Amino acid sequence: MPNTPYRLHYNENPLGPSPLVMDRIRAHLAGLSLYPPRDDDALRNRLAAFYGRSVTPDHLFTTYSGSEALDLIARVFLAPGDEVIVCGPTFHVYERTAAWQGAKVVDVPLDGEDFSVRTDAVLEAVTARTRLVYLGNPNNPTGSIVNREDMDRLHEGLPSSVTLVSDEVYHQFVTHPDYPDSPADAVAGRNVIVLHSFSKVYGLAGLRVGVVISRPDIVERLAGLRRTFHLGSLEMEAAAAAIDDQDHVAQSVALAEQGKKTLYAAFDRLGVACWLSEGNFVLFRTPVPADELTARMADRGILVGSGNRFGLTHSIRVSVGLPEANEAFISALECILIDNRQPVTSDGR
Repeated sequence: MPNTPYRLHYNENPLGPSPLVMDRIRAHLAGLSLYPPRDDDALRNRLAAFYGRSVTPDHLFTTYSGSEALDLIARVFLAPGDEVIVCGPTFHVYERTAAWQGAKVVDVPLDGEDFSVRTDAVLEAVTARTRLVYLGNPNNPTGSIVNREDMDRLHEGLPSSVTLVSDEVYHQFVTHPDYPDSPADAVAGRNVIVLHSFSKVYGLAGLRVGVVISRPDIVERLAGLRRTFHLGSLEMEAAAAAIDDQDHVAQSVALAEQGKKTLYAAFDRLGVACWLSEGNFVLFRTPVPADELTARMADRGILVGSGNRFGLTHSIRVSVGLPEANEAFISALECILIDNRQPVTSDGR
């Protein structure tokens, strides 16, 4: 077992942050005794210039992580007795933050074969009490996306009383040609809240910076709940520096794409079923219960994400790591399969 386990369970960027980020942080360490700006104006201006396409600072709000953004959204839009729609298996914070506000969570499960969103079923589940529809795009843990056609159908079919929350924190990894342009939808005035993050491709998970893109009236409501000094100086400086190094982003995306190809080839060779992913992770079926295989992997110094907490009792989500980590994972999985000497289950979960 290696001294430090391979962390393939949190979808982190194995390259870490950009060198520009590290330089910017070091340059601002001496100012840690000073309070940061009370607002995020400088970062929103920088983000607006980066996004372009008519995105203005008024379309943007930064948060202490995407999870805080989801909490603010629930606090603004939900009251006890309201309903929200989620499409499981998906990120558990949608359900958790809605429940904190006393809302009823209605699960419209993804398609059991390819984990696509069942658009008609979502629209049919809407009632007079529905306030939010949450979509992971790409979705965690499945890596599936909502394509442009289905997103348009949802926008056109949802009543004005329902806001669509498109969680796109993995959007930089997407290669699918029919991926929607949700920031453009927000600029066009559609009833959508888009979530981006600096935790994934930018490698700043430890600093917790999220981005909301939406109509200015929605942004204003969310910003009304912000804490004083809601982001620290290092967070804002690091985020600005990360935007400035798109070469690092490209390298991170290329690493993830190559790593997925390595994993797909290994799964095919080992006879293990998996799903193609538009994120920096892959979901695959397991020959033993997910928690058991997760524990056996950990014994070999490899941390992977059990699908059990998503209701996927025989699936594992593995993050793409550096080549050494990917090979260590493949070797460990092969050993476990040989030890187990059982065929992969065919029940899909």
